[in-house]
Amino acid sequence: MKTFKAIVIDDDHSVLIYLRQILQRRGYEVHTYEDPVQYPLYKCKGCPCSMREAGCPDLIISDFNMPVVNGVELLESTIEKGCRCRHLALMSAMGHMEENLRRLAKYGTRYFIKPLDLDDFYPWLDLVEKEIYERPSA
Repeated sequence: MKTFKAIVIDDDHSVLIYLRQILQRRGYEVHTYEDPVQYPLYKCKGCPCSMREAGCPDLIISDFNMPVVNGVELLESTIEKGCRCRHLALMSAMGHMEENLRRLAKYGTRYFIKPLDLDDFYPWLDLVEKEIYERPSA
């Protein structure tokens, strides 16, 4: 069975714990960052995953409203640096995200409203996992 790799970035510690538990129960190796500046790709000039055997994560989930950099900027920067992760999600408790969502739409980013609705989140994970299983090996 494949172990999925997930990165979760949120400045709310309780959200990180909650998502870590959900993802670990589904077999994910989960890396969490409470401060977006701690996220390794934030400081790198290019994606370091391509230099490692494990490769890029299978999914990245980021909060929108964080200190230093917002989730849209963080995800755009991640993609621009060459990360090959195909499954991105942005979470926010705020409404009126239309412009930010348009910026991320070209990457297929999924948007979730906080508090997280598991009836919406689990089917997305199902689709992510199905696509990963069906993806040809490199």
